[in-house]
Amino acid sequence: MRMTAVDRRAFLRHTAGGLAAASLAGVTPTTVSAQSAPPARRRPQRVAVIGADHYHATSTPNYLRILQQQKVDIVGVHAPDAAIAGKWATEYGSTPFTDYRALIDKTRPEFVIALGHHAAMPAECRYLVEARVPFLMEKPWGTDAKTVSELADLVEREKAWAAVPMPFRYSWFAETAIRLRDAGELGALSHGLMRFNQPGVQRYRDLGSPWMLSKAETGGGALINLGIHGFDLCRHLTGEEPRVVSAVSSHAVHKLEIEDYALVTMKTPRGVIFVNEASYTYPGTTGSDQERKLSAEKLFLRATPTGEGVQIAGPGRLSEWLAESGGRMPQPHRPRRAAAGHCPRLRASRVAGVRGVSRGGRAVRFRSPAELVTIDGHHPPSVVTAAGTRLVLDERRHDVRPEWNGPRRLLGLWWLELSFVDRLPHHQRSRLQVDG
Repeated sequence: MRMTAVDRRAFLRHTAGGLAAASLAGVTPTTVSAQSAPPARRRPQRVAVIGADHYHATSTPNYLRILQQQKVDIVGVHAPDAAIAGKWATEYGSTPFTDYRALIDKTRPEFVIALGHHAAMPAECRYLVEARVPFLMEKPWGTDAKTVSELADLVEREKAWAAVPMPFRYSWFAETAIRLRDAGELGALSHGLMRFNQPGVQRYRDLGSPWMLSKAETGGGALINLGIHGFDLCRHLTGEEPRVVSAVSSHAVHKLEIEDYALVTMKTPRGVIFVNEASYTYPGTTGSDQERKLSAEKLFLRATPTGEGVQIAGPGRLSEWLAESGGRMPQPHRPRRAAAGHCPRLRASRVAGVRGVSRGGRAVRFRSPAELVTIDGHHPPSVVTAAGTRLVLDERRHDVRPEWNGPRRLLGLWWLELSFVDRLPHHQRSRLQVDG
């Protein structure tokens, strides 16, 4: 059955400004719905974090920092290890707990970020559902498919509010593909690919999460941790439930009990082939090798390596690089040509790290190094005038992570939105940064 695409703003309107939820990847398609109580019309202010020994609590996306920047009250920080709980609670002005049940009972949070070891997630989920506390829980919710499916059924049956972060759904590539698909501009889908190759396992040790290398604690390696995004993207883009037709994994590099590489081929009922590749084999501890592609009857789409834009190609249509700009979605058109001597109008949207543009060798600087300039929606921003003048971006980037740009970074691209986000202009979205 084809799933209906609902964008973030439509979902917010549908839920009367309440919290937005995401569906689980790789499990029976189930709507994760709001609780029976009337939806909240304000964002939760009292928030607790369970499982701060998970690397996502303090590294990308760094939930604790996001909560701090949003000026919510972090009423409690939990970790089974008292030293870890104390460290992060002290840094973020909160109270440490080694028992998440005591945290919930004593602090009465309005919302919970639930992390922790994969093996501990099922118990956390069941407790939060029973306590009727809305929560976001990091993937994968457990170490085996049967348990995760049971949890999804529990959430639906109890009408609990729950969410899981699937950020690639909100990439410019995926949003463009969905809108072109629904507009009939793609035609029949043929095949797609997602590759998510991250640095080696040493980074998990460095981030204080060595448990990520234990199969008992995680359920697996790169496939369950990173490949889950590929399964979800396949379902999201095709609107179908795929089946696995082949799979292979390897332990050749790190030689641990968890796989460091996996490749899975899926096929949907309509015959769409999707290749899902995930690994921990990118050399070193930084950097990444990512690719997302979708080939259809009428158009071919490819995400830019950073996720900022999407390349679109097809018969009679030149390839285009489109950056996020004021919510504009791509429309079939040919590159515009400006009159001789005319400088095309430049529009700026905030993305960290771009310094400016150059025009005929002359640098054009902007007020803030965090401004990205787009020209007629193209990326890299580039226009050739009738006089032959070419405007291009100087994409020298700072060696820092992008700015966490307000509530959209906290509650939009990553996992959910609250009512106040609907008042935020669409163009105020930072570059999507994913670090599995």
